[in-house]
Amino acid sequence: MRAGSKRSPYNLGMKRFTVATTTLVLILASTAFAEDRPTTIDEFFDAGAQTRVIAHRGFSSRAPENTLAAIREAISIGADMAEIDVTLSSDEEIVVIHDETLQRTTNGSGLVSQFTLAELKDLDAGSWFGPRFAGERIPTLDEVLRTVNGKILLNIEIKSEAVEGGIAARVVETVQRHEMKDQVVISSFSPTALEQVHALAPQFTTAVLYYQDLQQGLDAVDIVDSLGASVFNIKRTRLTSTMMRRCLEHGIPVGIYTVNKKRHMRRMIKKGVAAVFTDHPDRLIEVLQRMSPSIPAPTLAPVHSTP
Repeated sequence: MRAGSKRSPYNLGMKRFTVATTTLVLILASTAFAEDRPTTIDEFFDAGAQTRVIAHRGFSSRAPENTLAAIREAISIGADMAEIDVTLSSDEEIVVIHDETLQRTTNGSGLVSQFTLAELKDLDAGSWFGPRFAGERIPTLDEVLRTVNGKILLNIEIKSEAVEGGIAARVVETVQRHEMKDQVVISSFSPTALEQVHALAPQFTTAVLYYQDLQQGLDAVDIVDSLGASVFNIKRTRLTSTMMRRCLEHGIPVGIYTVNKKRHMRRMIKKGVAAVFTDHPDRLIEVLQRMSPSIPAPTLAPVHSTP
């Protein structure tokens, strides 16, 4: 438009109508995708299902990772599952945070394991990501389970440093108390953690996180079977054609992390992986929609922060 020219009322009206219509279509599409979301782990890993969308640490490109805000965003976008990391506070409460230390994702410093739950709850876990998330707190596993129950499935990764503190038993007890074993996968790099979960609750679905230093050269199927697990999760760049073939032959679902580029998403889907972990679940839904037009496109609702 030339300087000094004016938009006609007709053009402005049509623009507003188009924006409003597009927004409505996207909202309806996102709702449809969410309604088609699996409600149990068995549905999630159904052999005939499309590749599933796992929001890595919640929708962590849109809200601070491992917070209730990120999980709510994952629910809003229509992801199939949210992934979180759990460890123990000094008073043995299960808290949701990835690092052993506090400084990257909170305004605190030091080891998570040296602070009580009350002390950890005093920290700001959102401002580092953006001012709208100021005051976001480190959640407990209890809080996350209450948030996701009946809304989105959950992958709980047990951090290796907390295994000696007895976290595996505490996670099992917490999930059982919420009566959510059919909505949860428990994963870990620690073989001990997976062995403990299997011994305590063999009905739980567990996933091996491939630990290269310990498991390199071992057969993927043997790794899964030896730990009483059901799922094989591995970094995209470490997946070999032999691993993929062996898992497909034995009906073992393969989950790939952390995939954020669309071209890599497409490659993994074509390989037949069961699930993809991503910081950008909206991108993965878009890729799936383009590869299978029957899948509704995603929409980004306004960012939600914890009240």
